Amino acid sequence: MRYHLIVASVIGLMTDSVACAEQARTTLGVLTCTVVNPAKDESQNMTCGFKPAGPGAEEKYTGNVRGSEQDLPSGKVVLVWTVVGPADGKIGAGILSQRYMKAKATTGQVQMLVGEKNPTIALQFETNNGSTAYASITQIELELTGTPA
Repeated sequence: MRYHLIVASVIGLMTDSVACAEQARTTLGVLTCTVVNPAKDESQNMTCGFKPAGPGAEEKYTGNVRGSEQDLPSGKVVLVWTVVGPADGKIGAGILSQRYMKAKATTGQVQMLVGEKNPTIALQFETNNGSTAYASITQIELELTGTPA
């Protein structure tokens, strides 16, 4: 009996912690990337700009689409993500520099790309344009290239 009470208490604490972590997320800003995807080239390089939701300078990133369940349309493609992270809102320069992997979503949950080094940072896909190809991106990598002086 005592064992069951301990297990129930631990599960309750874990559930409370998860709920707390989920409630403690906020929008940090918007990431807009442009991919020039030549029709016969597998290279999907992109240039990006991150505009913080609060005060702060826009940051410039370069990156790559490293995985996708479908081919992206050929030509120029603009991708937009809402960047979510800790509610304390503390954003350091280059906070988005990392690899992002598609998280498993439960029914009714929005698909997100979650940071590999810093999983508190996630990208919520906003681009649709009537194509499921955009939402099929499974992995991207970003690297800071600069901030305005």
